[in-house]
Amino acid sequence: MRTQHAGFGSDRRGTTLFELVVLVMLVGILAGFALPSFKRGYDRLETRSAGQETLTAFFVARASAIAAGKPAHVVIDELHARLRIITLDDTVLALPVGMRHGVAVAASRPSMTYTASGLGYGGANLRVIVSRGAAAETVFVSREGRARLGTRPR
Repeated sequence: MRTQHAGFGSDRRGTTLFELVVLVMLVGILAGFALPSFKRGYDRLETRSAGQETLTAFFVARASAIAAGKPAHVVIDELHARLRIITLDDTVLALPVGMRHGVAVAASRPSMTYTASGLGYGGANLRVIVSRGAAAETVFVSREGRARLGTRPR
């Protein structure tokens, strides 16, 4: 009959409490380094989605103005971080981008109007910035009504 000793070649199974504590500490340290970069990536993803949604609002407003043959307005509510598309007294679309994506919205003007021909009405360009953490996206709308998405310089 063979006797077994603790050491090399033994049939020891399981782990000790000390080994588990060391493992948990190592996982915690690695997670501490990895989580901030994941958060930055998630913030970029959310701002990009909110920027795309904001850009879509301007496309829908222009299409609504042309289809209805009457002016359509994009109203930007910075306080509640939402956009509304209005034709006369009817709200065509309401987009709560702040609630959906956790972003803040800032705009150079409170609204943009499209005429029945689809052209922008007013004398100035519009810039809408959606931001979350260090990430930000900008939607530029020209005075003619063309909209595009661009990254805000940091």
